Amino acid sequence: MIDAQGCVKSAELCAPLKGVHIYRRTRGGKIIPAMETDVGGEWALSDLRPHDTVLFKKEGFVSKSYPATALPQLVRLLEDRPIAYQDKLWFRPGEEVAVYAYASQPFSAHLYRHGLKKNHVLDLGRHQSAEQTVPDGHFVESGLDWEETLRYRIPSDANPGLYSLLLETPDQEPFAVPMIVSTPARKYGKRSRLLVLASTNTWQTYNLWGGRSRYRNFEDGGSEDFLNVSHGFMFRFLLGMWALLPSKLQNAVRKMTGRTQPAWKFKKLTIRRPCTNCRLEEESVLRPFTNHLAGGEWRLLAWLEREGIPYDIVSGYDFHQAPNLLANYSAIILSTHCEYWSKDMYRGLKEHHEKKGLWILNVSGNSIYRGIDFFDDGSIWCSHYFFHRTGEDETRILGVRFTDGDYGTCAPYRVLRPEHWVFQDVPLNKNTLTFGSASLNQNTLKTYRRYDPGRPGSEHGLEGMGASGWETDKLSKQAPKDIVAVAKGLNKHGGADMVVRDPQGMRGGLFSASSVTFSGSLLIDAVCSKILKNVLGRALG
Repeated sequence: MIDAQGCVKSAELCAPLKGVHIYRRTRGGKIIPAMETDVGGEWALSDLRPHDTVLFKKEGFVSKSYPATALPQLVRLLEDRPIAYQDKLWFRPGEEVAVYAYASQPFSAHLYRHGLKKNHVLDLGRHQSAEQTVPDGHFVESGLDWEETLRYRIPSDANPGLYSLLLETPDQEPFAVPMIVSTPARKYGKRSRLLVLASTNTWQTYNLWGGRSRYRNFEDGGSEDFLNVSHGFMFRFLLGMWALLPSKLQNAVRKMTGRTQPAWKFKKLTIRRPCTNCRLEEESVLRPFTNHLAGGEWRLLAWLEREGIPYDIVSGYDFHQAPNLLANYSAIILSTHCEYWSKDMYRGLKEHHEKKGLWILNVSGNSIYRGIDFFDDGSIWCSHYFFHRTGEDETRILGVRFTDGDYGTCAPYRVLRPEHWVFQDVPLNKNTLTFGSASLNQNTLKTYRRYDPGRPGSEHGLEGMGASGWETDKLSKQAPKDIVAVAKGLNKHGGADMVVRDPQGMRGGLFSASSVTFSGSLLIDAVCSKILKNVLGRALG
């Protein structure tokens, strides 16, 4: 006789599954109900025979079965809805792509490009259902090893940009696999002197599929939402006092109080798993949304196309591998939420900005805030909790750094220097001198059942409306003195500092909107749009 016990958890979040039906199938084929898992996903069986098979079934999940002699303590069940991943998040025109998909029903697959319109690129046909299994235990570090489901080739004449592979079944929610089709190296700077850096590094760190991201960890039990804390007066006061302490003293206090960062925040995040935070299933770029990742970047790219501004685009990994590609460009845009950087990326940016005239357009919030490094396959790990502790200070070139006092709040900007050239021919309200009162990136209802790490980590979502919001950066005391604040977010706890630095000598210029929601305002706010056009006019001549 065999006694066994364990726990059943979901594939996506590694969350305990209550009500999983457990059956015992005898050697003769008779199926006997045994028990159901409790609220913690726990189960215990006794008096099993060596030739028995144990089945785990729950509606909405893919069933699993095991010999009684090989029952794992942790069983992971895959959610029964279409989902897929590819080998990476970035490809080039003409590259062949393998798709690893699960679908319990026949499904269709289509490739789309996300610009001012969502353009259909390839019809990849109808496919039969695809069975896949997830490993039991934890797999965020090792990745999945699914069977290849289909293969396609990106057209050799594909226009670089933001793309998605959309999987659809007749009666289940769709799933879009995000990707960047990068500008090929041989074409750097040939079509445009403007480069957009897609924030694929940040997409990866927020991806929670499998049960762990850089922010939440369900592998080791429950995990609270990031920054789901009180933002009352005392919290903000203590946060401000803490920020004034030198880094060495902060580290000493953390060690004394046992408040050091947990080790899981620095573990590998594999790229070989579905990326569920893209919000690219939608049809219209003008639809209000809540997303600080690929969905936010779609709106920026759509604005560039609406204004007739050609651009090249690369992923974070492309830039990490070849930081000297910046030699082909006059300006670089940091897109939407460009938080995670390797030292090679930063040094390349700094070199070309300070010595080769590169303009930096920080159309992003919480930029260059944490340090990462890459594995050979493009997987990442957080190497430094704060980027400035890598030995480089990002505020020396950006002028600003993220602070979390007004996290999750949104508001317009107020003009501080109406005479500045960024406001030339800008339709300002002379009475209020405010702008950016609306952004497509706002508080919206959750669309799909999947857990969405692209939404705010605060309990009530985004508070307020405006182009200064969600995560915002402030002018640093270490910033060069010729960096000028031209506008200030009206968020109740600080707001974004919009800053400008004119070029001098061999150093290029700087513009920073310092806000995650700014890119979402460009398609609907004439002032935000004109400001960025003015900056691009200077940067690109």
